[in-house]
This record gives sequence, structure tokens and C-alpha cells, in this order.
Amino acid sequence: MKKMSAPVSRRFEGFFTIAFIASGLCACAFAADPAPTYENSPIRLSSNENAFGYTPKAKEAMIEALDAGSYYNRNNVSELVALCAKKEGVSKDYILTTAGSGPLLMMTALAYAEPGVNVVTTEMGYTQLIRKFEQRGGDVKYASLSEDMGYDFKALGDAIDENTKIVYICNPNNPTGVLADSNALKQFVLSVPPHILVFVDEAYLELTESSFAMATCAPLTKIRKNLMVTRTFSKGYGLAGMRIGYGVAHPDVIELISDFYMGPPSYLAAIAACEALKDEAHLSKNVENYQTVRKHVCDTFDELGIEYAKPDGAFVYFHSGIDQQLLRDTMKENGILISGSRVSGVPAQKYEKWARVSIGTMSQMDEFLSLMGGMMAKK
Repeated sequence: MKKMSAPVSRRFEGFFTIAFIASGLCACAFAADPAPTYENSPIRLSSNENAFGYTPKAKEAMIEALDAGSYYNRNNVSELVALCAKKEGVSKDYILTTAGSGPLLMMTALAYAEPGVNVVTTEMGYTQLIRKFEQRGGDVKYASLSEDMGYDFKALGDAIDENTKIVYICNPNNPTGVLADSNALKQFVLSVPPHILVFVDEAYLELTESSFAMATCAPLTKIRKNLMVTRTFSKGYGLAGMRIGYGVAHPDVIELISDFYMGPPSYLAAIAACEALKDEAHLSKNVENYQTVRKHVCDTFDELGIEYAKPDGAFVYFHSGIDQQLLRDTMKENGILISGSRVSGVPAQKYEKWARVSIGTMSQMDEFLSLMGGMMAKK
């Protein structure tokens, strides 16, 4: 094997907007390649960061705007809202910008959770919203994955009951990397009882092999009132350190969660995101890089006999047969960080020999694959 026959995390989204130091930003602008801010960093293949970098046009625009740092510059956020609305084909009151998409997950949990109600999601899914939902006293109901680690929409539907407030879907999923069948997903979204909020987290959707326009659920926000679709600039656009994202939803939904609004993105982040949206060629190049390197990883896994879920995001979820903690420790000793099995809704031991590796540059992945090859040979 080694690939499963059909499509089988994300981010650490913080609450706070980022303040930029002029000297640091200028130094970054002249760096040959994107790199963490501290020296001797290990190869970071654990947090789904973009190793290919963001558009140089965003760097230029931020540097030019540094002298305006003593002002609030809300107009920059307004421009971003307009650009996002144009991209999504909705009016501006359907857009809410935040410091990454994580705050939207947190705001939604805070707005809807209370004792006696539940959120329905899939096992082995992204947990930021559901953790906060539980912390607020709500319950979580997990639906099983399909045999290929994809979404089982019948199981999701069967889990909904009279106390369900939210159905949460991450597409492509994290950590499994599954991309839901677009028709099945949209049919499911429209079938959920109208009083329940369907939350579709599309953090990695730009990176899929499938058509973005066909896969996104954003157009359904004009048909279904209780639907939230979120995006981040952290992945395909490469702006993780800038902290910027947005949600697309009916104005009534945005008003409801806005009681817990954590503040807008910084003006520099908004400027960077505006330039990222305008530079479609750079996004296309990043997507091409992701897909090329991702295929290389999968091809090598096939040669090594490593099973993996069909990936459509910024990572590959794989089964090496090696204890995930031993694998992580060995990688770390050799200067490479990867993520463990990241289980949710299932016993920890069920996926103890699975792990997740983020997509880096070709040379970074070759270092990882070389170590994997050595470990597999010793099994």
C-alpha cells in the first residue's frame, strides 16, 4: 500500500493581533527564504506552516505603511472586508475579519455553548471549537469516520438530536487530511435542521487537488441562514505570523457571535491580506508547490510501505507502524518536528502508530523521508 482508495492540525489560532517591530519586519523583508525568527530552528513540520512564503507585495506594502503605526487605520480593515466580500460573492455585512480564523471558532463556541446542549462533529477532527464548547458546559457528540477516514455524513446526521446547536466540519479535515465529496457535503449542509448552525472550516481548501469553486460551501450562506464558513490566510497565503482570517455568514449569525468579538486584525495584517488576495499568481505558485511536494511524500511513502490517508491539505496523516511518541522523539533528536496522532473522540491507542507531518520544502521533506526510511528499515 499504500494509499487508501479514497480520501481518508491547524493551526494554533491565537486570540491576539500581532504588533510588528519595524526593524524585525525590515530584516524579514530581505531574507532569502522564509524562516522562524530564532536562530538554529529545527525543521518545523508540526504546525502546518507555509514554508514557501507569502507574496513579496505584502512585504513591500507593510514596510511602506510602518510610519502609520501610531494610528488605528481602520480603513485598511475596511478595504480587506470589501475584497473578501468580492471574492466570496456576498455583501460586506456577510464578512467578519479576525486575527486568524481561530477566534471565529472560539467566538462561536462561546455564543452557542451552555449546559444541556451539544455540538456534533466527526471523530479525529479539529478540536479548537469543541474544546471551548466543552469548557462552557456543552457536550460533544462524535460521529465515526468512514472506512477510508473520510466523512460519514449519515453518521453525522444520525448524531444530531433535539439538543444540537452546532454541526462542525473541517474540510479538508485536520488531522486526517480528508476532503469531503463536495456534492455530499453540500447536500448534508442543506439537510441539517434550519435552526442548527453548520460551521464549515475551510482553512486548507485552497490546497486541494479539486476545484476550489466547486468545493467551497461559502455560496450556500446566501441560501442557508445558519451556516458559517471560515478561512485563514495562514496556509495557502503564507501569513500565519500575521494572524489574519475571516468568516462568511448571514449578518444575523455574525451579530450573534459578535458579542464575543476579540477585536480586528492589526492594520499591517490587513494590508498584507489585501495584497495576498490581489496576488493570485503567488497563491497559485504556493498551491503548486504544496501539491508537488505532497505528491513526492506520498510516492516515497508508497516505496517505503507506509499507509496514509489521501491528503488534500498542508500535511499527510500516515501509519508507519512505529509508536508515534518514539517517532516524534527520534525526529526531534535529528532536528525535525512532526505532530503525533492527535486523536479526538476515540481511544488514544487506536491511532498510536499514526502521525501527521506538515508539508515543507522539497529539501526539508527529503530530510524527513530519509529518516523515515532508516526507521522503517529497522522495524
